[in-house]
Amino acid sequence: MPVSFEWPTVDFALLHRQRWERVEALMREQRLDHLLLTGADHIRYVTDFRAQITNEPDWFVAVVSSDGSADLMVPYVDEVVAADFPDKPWIKHLRPLPSWSPPAAHPATWVRAVQSALGSGARRVGVDAIDTALLSGLRQAAPQLDIHSVSGALFGLRRFKLDAEIVLLEAASHVNTAAMEAAALAAVPGATDHDVLAAAMAYQQSAGVEFVTHSVCNLRNGSGDWFAAGREFVDGDPFFFDIGCYGVGGYASDAARTAFVGEPRKHHAEAYATLLECHELIQSAARPGARASELQRIAKKFLVGKGYFGTPYAVGHGVGLRLCELPSIYTTQHMDEDAVLVEGEVIAIEPELSYQRDGKTTVLKIEDNFVVTANGLRKLTVAPEVTAAKP
Repeated sequence: MPVSFEWPTVDFALLHRQRWERVEALMREQRLDHLLLTGADHIRYVTDFRAQITNEPDWFVAVVSSDGSADLMVPYVDEVVAADFPDKPWIKHLRPLPSWSPPAAHPATWVRAVQSALGSGARRVGVDAIDTALLSGLRQAAPQLDIHSVSGALFGLRRFKLDAEIVLLEAASHVNTAAMEAAALAAVPGATDHDVLAAAMAYQQSAGVEFVTHSVCNLRNGSGDWFAAGREFVDGDPFFFDIGCYGVGGYASDAARTAFVGEPRKHHAEAYATLLECHELIQSAARPGARASELQRIAKKFLVGKGYFGTPYAVGHGVGLRLCELPSIYTTQHMDEDAVLVEGEVIAIEPELSYQRDGKTTVLKIEDNFVVTANGLRKLTVAPEVTAAKP
């Protein structure tokens, strides 16, 4: 059923100014006169320009000067045109790129376009994740450029969420939670794992999300083999699904639920109760000052102690303009930094357990999004109040 979700009213001009203050300070600290960005999330953070049409990440380029003015290179113009964004006056021009194509397939053309956008005055340029062949070509064409990576620094400053960012993240989480409820209701005998994901995506799109990020469903699969394959549900089946979206403003939600078709078998119910207890233990420990690796250790010790296999991946991560960003919540040997949680960041907590019985593997998972407050976590993935849309 179509739904009407009321997205929050946010002063996006103010949000842009607040984010730019952070970026400007970073550029000043690193003595950068330009940024050259291709990641849709970094472009959104720095310019508020929506640079994601598909899941292919390299169709756009933002060239940003130290005064905050920006030229956007896009796949849908064939000449340089003045930008027409009254609410984003800092965006000055739209410039052509190789259209509907990975830039590495047209490196010389891409380099010429970027060199023209940078102009003759660019000297010290910060870049994000750009193909090394493209950067090599740019260095050869413009040897005066001193190119430095800023990806890690941008991810670092994005950890600490502004008030408006938390509002937008919470709204996306509300939609994602309701989508999970719709998905669980679609799991009836005879329906398929595709039907469950279709119900989730239908809700997300009807609510007005900007982009559906992922939708996976584990029905009678092993850990890591999460993809829907047209499997039919039968009574008693346990399963989990993991879905995500970018809501208005580009802010994400990433969440998962375990559900059952009909009444769960006793061992399934016991395993699910253990998973919920593990989830609560992690939440209780996740407060300002907690180390990421300690949360991972708590989850593994508890699950293994109960006779289950522990989560074989990070039990948490940051959430923002990217579905999964800093901090990483994992083991020390698999992270460069064992981050300490800080007030104001938004994280996902996602333990998984698995076990074998009668030659069959059962995998259960739950994931929720939270904002870290001075007193611990506040849950964002709660169901919204929605009304049916009028025909």
